[in-house]
Amino acid sequence: MEATYSTATGTDLRETLAAVADSDGVNGLLLLATPSVDVASDEFAATLAGLSVPAFGGVFPAVIHEGTAKESGLLAVGLPATPDVTVLPNASDPDADFADTLDPELPANGYETAFVFVDAYAEAVPTVIESLFRTYGVGMNFIGGGAGQLDDDRGPSVFTNDGVFADAAVIAAVEQPIEIGVQHGWETLDGPFRVTGSEGPTVTELDGSPAFSVYQEVIESQTETSVTRENFFEVAQSHPFGITRLDAEQIVRDPFAVEGDALTCFGSVPEGEFVNILTGDDESLIAAAAAAYESAVGDDTDGSLYAFDCISRSLYLDDDFDRELAAVDTGDRPVVGALTIGEIANDGSGHLDYYNKTAVIGAVRNE
Repeated sequence: MEATYSTATGTDLRETLAAVADSDGVNGLLLLATPSVDVASDEFAATLAGLSVPAFGGVFPAVIHEGTAKESGLLAVGLPATPDVTVLPNASDPDADFADTLDPELPANGYETAFVFVDAYAEAVPTVIESLFRTYGVGMNFIGGGAGQLDDDRGPSVFTNDGVFADAAVIAAVEQPIEIGVQHGWETLDGPFRVTGSEGPTVTELDGSPAFSVYQEVIESQTETSVTRENFFEVAQSHPFGITRLDAEQIVRDPFAVEGDALTCFGSVPEGEFVNILTGDDESLIAAAAAAYESAVGDDTDGSLYAFDCISRSLYLDDDFDRELAAVDTGDRPVVGALTIGEIANDGSGHLDYYNKTAVIGAVRNE
């Protein structure tokens, strides 16, 4: 894996990326940028257009390189095979048929894995995920996450050689086989509660009562924490929702805002589902990241790793997040990735989903 981290800007960044793209054995570029990179500028678009190989990527709160999370700069990862890159525009359109844009022949043509980056604030992210699974089923593995900034800046967040896009998803299929590990480490505090009212990512009612009131009562009765609308974002870092699944780990949904008595999450929470209110601690989360690493790596003794870890895990763990990174970067193989706003992966049982507060590890299989 050819990986270059740079804090350069302007012409210097263009020269850095051109040098990586022109390196021997590099036939594609995965570009993971932080908010310090002005991806909306004409200069950045010109840099992308001038690269000698297909490039794709997104903007994330931080990138992962050499065992640390970096909140500035850009990480360029050289790929040994040429990626097949597709842009899905209008990712907030609930009526969009994204499957019409996808090439169903990719698995038959030797593509085994797809990187998926989507605007984290797009309203039709579940439809994008559903379209991918409907088109490819278990024919490919998927890894990636939600792009954007934590301040809910709806600016452009994903890009290819053809430009920088807002409200869109980028799918980049590669021929490399990548094994996926998905774990979160959160445990049930109370529940399940039936979702009796919701609209996309916004939960209005649980068991027929206002969602905020139910959430507030559970937290205040079972912990020593007071919940107000003013401190909700801080409290929710420690107590997300978990959508129940049979014989599988719950899918975490990260509530981040209160609107009246409704709670808005990253990712949809369909009406009729059952959710738990979760809790966790540093040790359970770090152990889960280590388990995701072990699940992805298995008995393989070499091959690089991709790590897409949730930014809210970093906020929750704070200084202990270095321990989580150490659990997946053991020093024996290159590890690159990003802190995402939601994670995208299939969980090893063929199920593809959009996760929150979850560690996703991908281990490249060298054939």
